[in-house]
Amino acid sequence: MSFGVVSMVGDRQAMKIDAILRQRIEPAEYKRRRILCGDSAQFQGDERDVMFLSVVDAPPANPPLPIRQEGPKKIFKKRFNVAASRARDQMWVVHSLDHETDLKTGDYRRRLIEHAINPAAWEVKTNQLPGKTDSAFERQVQAILTAANYVVLPKFHVGSHRVDLAVIGGGRRLAVECDGERHLEPGQLQEDVERQAVLERLGWQFVRVRGSIFLRDENRAMEPVFRRLEELGITPDAKASADPELPVEANEHVQRVVRRAEELRSEWREAARSKEPAKTTVKQPDKPALRHRRYRTRHFSMV
Repeated sequence: MSFGVVSMVGDRQAMKIDAILRQRIEPAEYKRRRILCGDSAQFQGDERDVMFLSVVDAPPANPPLPIRQEGPKKIFKKRFNVAASRARDQMWVVHSLDHETDLKTGDYRRRLIEHAINPAAWEVKTNQLPGKTDSAFERQVQAILTAANYVVLPKFHVGSHRVDLAVIGGGRRLAVECDGERHLEPGQLQEDVERQAVLERLGWQFVRVRGSIFLRDENRAMEPVFRRLEELGITPDAKASADPELPVEANEHVQRVVRRAEELRSEWREAARSKEPAKTTVKQPDKPALRHRRYRTRHFSMV
């Protein structure tokens, strides 16, 4: 994987991070990983597999810090949007501030930290907006999938796009599009094709249910859907394994973090067995604790 570091504090911090990395990583490996440290402007039009966003700053003497929002000519908004959309696979937010006391509500730094803490919050909130309407056709398809114990989310938002039905389970998603009741103009058809292409680049898998076939033979129309679910490993028992206290998206992230934590523990135990007993170290003066937030993201926009 390739790596990038964006300092949301300033160029000097990015230069310091770069200097530390070059001291600890072999030049050949540094080049092979395409490591780049800088501000958001240096990543304009560029991406990395894993991005680290540094919001490390000295704690304020009299919190909270002055609010940072759009800024003149929306400069801060642009910087944060670029920084938060450069990761192909993972984005880590590293910060030393208590976002609840050191930063004001609405501050872009606080919004970034809060998003890293709960990346599914905006998606869940968007999908709970009032005024959603489902067609009779979509409701019938949803009822069949729900009866088979699949987790189905109607009118599921993905950024500015939306899919008719999202079936979720086992860390995977399938977009089920119900074609039939809506009459689309040529321009709308092109937009629909482009929307699917964008979401497919983000890793979404699609299957379409034709209304004309569904009205004649429901089983035949739904057969490709169930076959695709099986191919993707989305199982009917996903709903039963979810924590009822958390949204589906939150459960998936929690499970992923737990699995990764177990893998890391195993790696550390193996490494500890192969090394000498740990030596006593002198306790260093306390420094602001760094908090790391990890989640998978694709083309995230702050606003």
